[in-house]
Amino acid sequence: MRALLAHRVLLRRMLPVVFRRQARASGHAADFNPGPPVNYDYMPVPFKPYKAVHNQLQTKFNIYLGVSIALFTLSLVLALEDNAFMFEELLPPHSYRYRHKAAKKE
Repeated sequence: MRALLAHRVLLRRMLPVVFRRQARASGHAADFNPGPPVNYDYMPVPFKPYKAVHNQLQTKFNIYLGVSIALFTLSLVLALEDNAFMFEELLPPHSYRYRHKAAKKE
């Protein structure tokens, strides 16, 4: 009888602690081993001089930049030629006396 009473007291004390622990966990802890820690052993060791590699990469990136600016300019010009932005349609209407002047000139 005494053992049963001690067991009930122990359960009464432990259950709130167990429930609090489970509530705090909320599934954010990693349930798997992510593997060994990452360190500099996996980093590549440079074997070329910095200046040569930098110049090579800068040349390539400058070509990318030039081509992208040229393509952007081309697409902007084509959009303006095709009236994709509808500038005339977004402006308020002209005065009545000037509306048909452009049509009469042609």
